[in-house]
Amino acid sequence: MAMEPTPNAMTNAWNDSLARYRRHAAEVLTTHQCMDTSCAVCGQQWPCKAACAAEFVLELRDMQ
Repeated sequence: MAMEPTPNAMTNAWNDSLARYRRHAAEVLTTHQCMDTSCAVCGQQWPCKAACAAEFVLELRDMQ
């Protein structure tokens, strides 16, 4: 019979996932930069969707 994950294991998995998302978000923000009124990478109007999503992920840290 399989054992249920402990609450501590579930918390660690959640924190590990958030850490990966944060690292990726930081990478996105280093590449997606404002150039005049658009994003230098994707060409969308600034702020682009990728930069907005990355900012949201980084704000999750403050919600913990």
